[in-house]
Amino acid sequence: MDFVLNHKRMKNLLENFYTIVKAAVGIFDLEGNGILSYPESVAGYCALIRSRKNGDSACIRCDRQAFQQAANMNGPYIYNCHAGLVEMVAPIITSEEKRIGYLMIGQVRQTENRDNEQWEDLRVRLRFPCSIINDLKIAYSKLQILKIDQTRACANILQCLANYVWLDNYISSLSEPLSGKVKGYISKNLDRPLSITEITDKFHIGKTKLCSSIKKDYNITVNELIRTLRIDKAKQLLQSDELPIYSVAEQVGIEDYNYFTKIFKDATGVTPSVFRKLCKSEYLSRTQQVS
Repeated sequence: MDFVLNHKRMKNLLENFYTIVKAAVGIFDLEGNGILSYPESVAGYCALIRSRKNGDSACIRCDRQAFQQAANMNGPYIYNCHAGLVEMVAPIITSEEKRIGYLMIGQVRQTENRDNEQWEDLRVRLRFPCSIINDLKIAYSKLQILKIDQTRACANILQCLANYVWLDNYISSLSEPLSGKVKGYISKNLDRPLSITEITDKFHIGKTKLCSSIKKDYNITVNELIRTLRIDKAKQLLQSDELPIYSVAEQVGIEDYNYFTKIFKDATGVTPSVFRKLCKSEYLSRTQQVS
């Protein structure tokens, strides 16, 4: 189920939660893509883990397993991540009992220190060099500590928060499919450059969710949808003699006249000037038949 955020309110809520708990908190879609978090940057310990490919992959797998477990439990899930931190996940459930995303607390520890055996186990599993362990230890020591009773309390509050953001319209469902909303947004902004990043930021969704939605409903990529809509609008504009072709190109967001001509011909089989002549000839032919 697709949803949109009241971005300003949600950001303020996450910031307030962080102020009290001092633990990173974020909202994720059903695919596990991060939508909004506070703080926006990850803790130094997690940044070190994710700075290497094996560590980043392990974090992604761990998060997705946690989301699935929370979904199965239909409630808050507390767990130790692969890197030894304590994290909590709570599903966001609508009044129709449908999951639409997750709230997650993370990047905290329950113990002051870890023994050398635990550090060595982490290093071997992630195939990290020995030189990075000292940096990890220092970064770990700077993380917020949550004791077991605090962790359980946070998990319960997190679930209440997950229910609240739906009930108080911090999150709302899209009555129209996401793909239709995106198509409408693109159509209204064809006169300027558009990117996948801009669209994901506009709708507060992840790239994977955007691309899969467009592919599912239109069977094309996001960039192909943008290009198709540009060409369709160009066809409409070219049916008038009032605009020079370079102005048509600018109005569909393509400043390079030669590039516009190329992609137009690739899409239609003819150049913009030929297309205009064909449209004019067809119009004259119809009017002559009527007269």
